[in-house]
Amino acid sequence: MRSHAELRRAAEWLLRAALFAALGIALWRSLQHEGRASGSRSTSTSALARDLDAIISDPAVVAIDLAIDAMPSRAERDVLVALRRAGVTVRWRGTPPALAVEATRVREPDERARILVGAGTSTPISLVDSAGLLDTVRAKAGATIEAASIVGAVRAQQGKFAARAVAPVGEPRRAVLVLGRADWESKFVMSALVESGWVVRASIPTAPSVTVRDDAVLPIDTARYDVVVALDSSAADMAPAIARFVAQGGGLIAAGSALALAPLRAIAPARAGDRLPGRILLADDSVTPRDLPLRPFSAMRPDAVTLERQAAGPALAARRAGMGRVLAVGYDESWRWRMLGGATGLAAHRRWWSGAAGSVAPERSGAIPRGGDASPLASLVSALGAPSTSVASNNQPARNPLPLILMILVAACLLAETASRRFRGAR
Repeated sequence: MRSHAELRRAAEWLLRAALFAALGIALWRSLQHEGRASGSRSTSTSALARDLDAIISDPAVVAIDLAIDAMPSRAERDVLVALRRAGVTVRWRGTPPALAVEATRVREPDERARILVGAGTSTPISLVDSAGLLDTVRAKAGATIEAASIVGAVRAQQGKFAARAVAPVGEPRRAVLVLGRADWESKFVMSALVESGWVVRASIPTAPSVTVRDDAVLPIDTARYDVVVALDSSAADMAPAIARFVAQGGGLIAAGSALALAPLRAIAPARAGDRLPGRILLADDSVTPRDLPLRPFSAMRPDAVTLERQAAGPALAARRAGMGRVLAVGYDESWRWRMLGGATGLAAHRRWWSGAAGSVAPERSGAIPRGGDASPLASLVSALGAPSTSVASNNQPARNPLPLILMILVAACLLAETASRRFRGAR
């Protein structure tokens, strides 16, 4: 049986071995990390493209602190997301503006670009495409501009920050079917639509049992028509087919007595009231929409939206019906606007009727080309989370408890072995 002195000496050898093992581990770790930068790496968005290669190739980087002085590109944001998924902490700080831009096409034959911009401040925003400056707007409450054509992507720029959108590719519009009596209103509504580029077909009753119509007017379906314009009750014989057309996704503009037809009354936003005469013109006067005769709406549906209102009541209202849209027009004899509207009457009348047809026409835009980043701040927060309130300084090592544990182990082993030797009287 071993004596207490022998057991004490064995314990001392074990403590000594543990001491040398801890020192060996510490030496190995120092050799492994010698000359290598570890911890977090600080950079800015403007320098991110230059620093990414070094960050990716350094396995010691466990955190990235990103200062947002410009919006990162989609590719840079994807790389940061990939690093975060690989275990690297990605923090960002800064106050980039809340820019958002959308580019669409109007549903009219000229396919103008409509650009919608939003921002959180009233700082001016430059709208730029590949060919140059389009316009400058203040968009704290939102702004909309139209451009006859755009080249490439549209950028909403505010200093070094920008949102980017690409308009969809337009597709040819279908025809418009006009139904009305042989009067000035039918004539000039068709003229306005043709002059705006729409393909117009018509069915016009000219006498009892006599109707002048284009070839192949029927059937009324979305493969042939975008919009039906029913100007009066002469559309009665086609009203059931028009209601089916709207349910399938077509558009309808109904005015005057056409709103009282039973099949159309079931889908219309409202019913037309009694006709009120327009304003009496004086010498050198010019007509505007508020001067036209008006049938103010009554019995408005709960889901109808009033688009225009005059003193006598609502003049324009719209609603969805099935998959299509219906626009109710309270103005009567709009041709007076064209003929008596002064120097701008003809163009204004043409533009108004084309816009009305486009507002109810179905969306037929083609695919949206890739490459946009319409709301970069929202994309950044979605990809990397909310901004960090505190950011570590450059190349600060991450806290690791192992060195402290090794130091405590070395001290404990040394003290225990020394105390044991002193108690048994050894030097």
